[in-house]
Amino acid sequence: MKRILQIACGVIFFAVTLYYGYIMFSVANVANTVFGFKNDPLKGQATVHNARHGSGGSLKDGYVALTDFKNLDAGRVVNIVMPVSVKELLKETGAPADMDMIEVFISGQAPRIAEAECKLLVKTIASNCRVKLTKAKQFKDDPKFAEIRMQLEFVEKQVPGAFETEKPLNYQEVDADLVDSAGIYAEAWLNEFKNRRAKLYTTAARACDPLRRQHGNCSVTEINVLGRWEKREEFVVIRSNATLSYLWPERT
Repeated sequence: MKRILQIACGVIFFAVTLYYGYIMFSVANVANTVFGFKNDPLKGQATVHNARHGSGGSLKDGYVALTDFKNLDAGRVVNIVMPVSVKELLKETGAPADMDMIEVFISGQAPRIAEAECKLLVKTIASNCRVKLTKAKQFKDDPKFAEIRMQLEFVEKQVPGAFETEKPLNYQEVDADLVDSAGIYAEAWLNEFKNRRAKLYTTAARACDPLRRQHGNCSVTEINVLGRWEKREEFVVIRSNATLSYLWPERT
């Protein structure tokens, strides 16, 4: 009877996890359809070149995030790959009733971990943050560890600046290597990874300063943080970059 109850609890937990994931993916898809691709925030105010994918294509996410910067649905995202110790995760939450359901359990914890990452963003670069989607898997060759992937949407604290709408504008994007800019080592113990991410976000918040001084505007429209688990005990290799978006007036 006890075994039947454990299996039933596991099935219920799995169903709740799938439902939560479905809701998150649905919200993301609606946001992209309504805000991220069709509506030009500067329509009727300025002529902007290079804001679309190809001739007459959809608007670039970075352009929408730059020009509709107060909108949480405007396409400004942080993509994170985060290795975690299953042992440490179970310390925080307690073990599931059925250890055969451990991977489902980890998937169920991923949204909570992503919410905590949103709080870290609000402490550093964001004025608002929302979890868009999460995905988790346990490493088959070393089940003591798992990988959580997440995408977060955020509103940047820093106002991008002014756009000279009297002249035609050109949209541009540049990439910034955050690991080098932050002056941190590209390798870290797993328990140091959170502090490293905080430094990366703080560095991203300052990355636009030179472009803002030069062109009058700039916004961080995407951040990528990859923590690649190495097959050494609790060791992570870090890669990170940010996309900086800005508008500059055509020379006449």
